[in-house]
Amino acid sequence: MLQSALFWLCWLMSRPLMAWLRHRSTPDGLPGALKLSGEQPVCYVLPQRSWLDLFALQRICRAQGLPVPQRIGHSLPEPGRATFIYLPALLAPNRDVDSMERLFAEAEQRDNYDVQLVPVSLFWGRQPEKETSLFRILFADSFGAGRLHKLFIAIFNGRNLLAHFSEPVSLRGFMSGTTQPRRALRKLARVFNIHFLRVRTATLGPSLVRRPVLIDGLLRLPAVRHAIEEEIASSQKSAAKVRKRARRIAEEIAANYSTTTLSFLDRLLTPVFHRIFKGIEVQGLERVRQLAQTHEIVFTASHRSHLDYLLISYVLYHAGVAPPHIAAGVNLNFWPVGGLLRRGGAFYIRRSFKGDPLYTALFRAYVDMLIARGYSISFYPEGGRSRTGRLLQPKTGLMAMITESALRQRARKVAVIPIYLGYDRVPEANSYASELRGTAKQKESAQGLLKATKVLTKSFGKPYISFGEAVRLQEFADRKLEGWREGFGSAMQPRRPEGFNALVADLATEVMSRINSAVVAYPVALTAVALLAAPQKAAAENELSEQIELLIRLLRAQPYSADMNIPVSDAGEVLAWATPIARLSRIPHPWGDILLAEGKQATLLTYYRNNIEHLFALSSLIAAMFRSRVRIPEAQLLDATEGLYPFLRTEFFLRWPDAQGRQALADTLATMESLGLLQREGTDLLRPEVTSSASAILSMLSRITGETLERYCMTAVMLSAEAGEAPIARKQFEEDCRSLAERIAVLTGRMAPEFFDRTLFRGYVDTLIRLGLIARQVDDHILVGERIHPLARSALELLSPDIQQTILQLVARRGHDAISATSGQSV
Repeated sequence: MLQSALFWLCWLMSRPLMAWLRHRSTPDGLPGALKLSGEQPVCYVLPQRSWLDLFALQRICRAQGLPVPQRIGHSLPEPGRATFIYLPALLAPNRDVDSMERLFAEAEQRDNYDVQLVPVSLFWGRQPEKETSLFRILFADSFGAGRLHKLFIAIFNGRNLLAHFSEPVSLRGFMSGTTQPRRALRKLARVFNIHFLRVRTATLGPSLVRRPVLIDGLLRLPAVRHAIEEEIASSQKSAAKVRKRARRIAEEIAANYSTTTLSFLDRLLTPVFHRIFKGIEVQGLERVRQLAQTHEIVFTASHRSHLDYLLISYVLYHAGVAPPHIAAGVNLNFWPVGGLLRRGGAFYIRRSFKGDPLYTALFRAYVDMLIARGYSISFYPEGGRSRTGRLLQPKTGLMAMITESALRQRARKVAVIPIYLGYDRVPEANSYASELRGTAKQKESAQGLLKATKVLTKSFGKPYISFGEAVRLQEFADRKLEGWREGFGSAMQPRRPEGFNALVADLATEVMSRINSAVVAYPVALTAVALLAAPQKAAAENELSEQIELLIRLLRAQPYSADMNIPVSDAGEVLAWATPIARLSRIPHPWGDILLAEGKQATLLTYYRNNIEHLFALSSLIAAMFRSRVRIPEAQLLDATEGLYPFLRTEFFLRWPDAQGRQALADTLATMESLGLLQREGTDLLRPEVTSSASAILSMLSRITGETLERYCMTAVMLSAEAGEAPIARKQFEEDCRSLAERIAVLTGRMAPEFFDRTLFRGYVDTLIRLGLIARQVDDHILVGERIHPLARSALELLSPDIQQTILQLVARRGHDAISATSGQSV
């Protein structure tokens, strides 16, 4: 009786505190996300005994529309009468255990009786344990705090309460295999104890180490001490100078992760994001929550904007997942941003540290420490922001370090989670276009930051963040590198197993492919795809809407991947959203308004088209085969497109291996036929009647990857002209290809500097070498064989007659007339 009176007195006194409470709940979309059955009673399981936790849970449940837990004494929970249980009650023999035993006994006697057990973790503040922190001792949330201590915790952290609801589990499930309630209770206690520990680690991260302690620890590591001694011996500098330099490097690299700063950034960024964005679209968070409980996490994201750093951490923080340590370019380490980002988890990496073994040893040791302590890491495989909108070829240096550190440690498995980021408008888009034209990149500085504040006066639509399917690193290594566990050697004699570099290269390609598999076909990108495929970057509004509708139907009929998302599937809504954001011009006309992208806006639209161009790579390749032909035998069509598939796969990081390219093309062909874009007569495929809308849409599809196919053709034609026994200088050849593309861009009036991007031609040459069509020679030379001629002929077939003529004439004027005979030949 006294205990009950005290409970209700505390409940009454807590009312002001509960009214002051500000909470956040995960996962989003409660109660739908829990999928609770209204026909079974609910019992919430709390990890520790605390009336304040219970009162907070009651308030949160009311706000979320969930069943509210109540004290029900010795009664059993029934539908409409939710209750609760503290985990400690399951670990000690007391009357609560007796009540739970009766609950299990009731479940055993009544076949249709079951209880939904819902684990709930409450975090007052987001402060993980930190060594020698006085604030933590007084006010930070701690497991098992006394009543008075808990009151202080609630008072000082009540505005930052996170409640994590886990999926309900069946009480009857714990009864399986036993008829003894006490044994079932022990099983339940073990399962929930492990679960709560995992949720706590995933939400708060591991214990933090003060930065000075961490740096001192790095400098004492054997590998770092050896690098210091090596530099002393080789540089003839004094030991004091070398050690001082080593400390400066460590201080330059190391983050100063602070949850207080994260909370500050959350409050700072929330109004900023609300001002410049019309919401943030996120998908795939639940898989991150689940993996964070069982794996160490490495996030690998596409890099579109400086906002990427902030958005990923912001989204994870709001989702109740510990934000990662972020590998950031040292160019961002300027006042006042550098220190703020460092406290938000950024650790800094130089663009290149080849030839500096001391820096290499310290950075490698720091990565080892992050992995060993269980901190999540985020980095950008591309190395820098993409200026074109498509994924860049990955840089494998940091990926190799992280992979090696992850595979060396055996305590916990590591999962690499790819992240796709897209924007309706990228704040840096204008500078990207200038840089592609040759303008020098502006160095990041405080002055530039002040200029960047003008973004606060603009609207940028929405960012789209999609967490893709994880690569479980140990399982990936098992498939790709036999015996890797023994290949790393010992701690005293470390080494990399033979084949490790190939493993990292395969991992990089797989990660980039999975980033593109998590693609979001957002409205601005879909509109850009359709409008830029129009001959003059202009189209009647109703026709443009029809084309967007067809693109959406094509994606729905044959989804690129299970993770692909189309946030807006109505073509009218897509166009209505994209028109003002993309700044399309509208020309009124009695027969219907015309929308067009003029000048600079057309150039900017290519960036957003490139974000999702890979979705239509195969259908566009097939459509291009019908540019100048009406009928093609199916087998001949598949033969020709299969030969070009590896180039598309390399440029767009398509998800199908080369061996599966033909089947992917056949599936795409069947989809296009089912949508009426192609017709069949026996084994032949025909283009629809030229006056039909299907024919117009097929032409639109063929132009989506038109510039890509033109670049293929230029490379193949120039190589075909160079075929012979004499090797050619690779760098000069790639520069010649770039110059030819630049000239064609000028002659055809194109405003897309990416058309003559040198890195794309480098990728084509790499693919040709991989396919054995050209051979790599010493001194960075290549040797071109006769097998290149059929590829050049196939590539020419994909182009319109005027572009064919332009390419052949330009090559011939350089003295390359050997290919002239290829024009006019069939596939």
